Amino acid sequence: MKDVVCSLRDRLVHVGKQLYDQGLVIGTEGNISARIPGTDRILIKPSGVSMGSLRAEDFIVVDLDGNKVEGKLSPSIETPLHTAIYNVRSDVHGVVHTHAPFATAFGIAGIEIIPLQVEMFLYIPNGVPILPFELPGSRALAEAVQKLIRDFNAVILENHGVITVGSTIEEACLLNRMVEECAKVQFVATMLAGKDAVSWETLKGKLLSKIGSANLETLKSKFKVFRI
Repeated sequence: MKDVVCSLRDRLVHVGKQLYDQGLVIGTEGNISARIPGTDRILIKPSGVSMGSLRAEDFIVVDLDGNKVEGKLSPSIETPLHTAIYNVRSDVHGVVHTHAPFATAFGIAGIEIIPLQVEMFLYIPNGVPILPFELPGSRALAEAVQKLIRDFNAVILENHGVITVGSTIEEACLLNRMVEECAKVQFVATMLAGKDAVSWETLKGKLLSKIGSANLETLKSKFKVFRI
């Protein structure tokens, strides 16, 4: 188990650096965590440490009630949010919270992100819901996210950022990047062609005309090359 935890710490460091280098967080923003396999504990980023300078030993072990079990630093103030997710999603082994600028802006504007590219539709076929504003670190935020995350793998927090989950920390990281990419594409498409070019109706109409269905499983069968 020690080797597994050590490896998980290293993977979290790598993911944190990716998110920082790609501009999805700046300063000490954001937080990431991963479930320790076969336990009721997680590793979570400490408070006040930049994603870009994380070390393996920095990550804090907490249980699913949010109690600190191991570590020298203080766990992220968003620990209640992370544990709330793990408590209702046994399939989730990684959680990523960033302040991805384009996706966050969509949340502030109250505009739903639509997966306009076929590849993006495969990852987020139902789009990304916007959670009304709650204070960062609050129990109210954790409870609100817990309700939505039962049915979605990505959620935008109004005036706050983006939460994504995955079966691994790497998968959660990739999905966060995908949501930001969707937001960028949608923003540019809207500037070029107007709102009518970025509707669900337009997207589903194109899929229906080519494959006779806008169903996710049908689309997956047409694009087996993609690993979802």
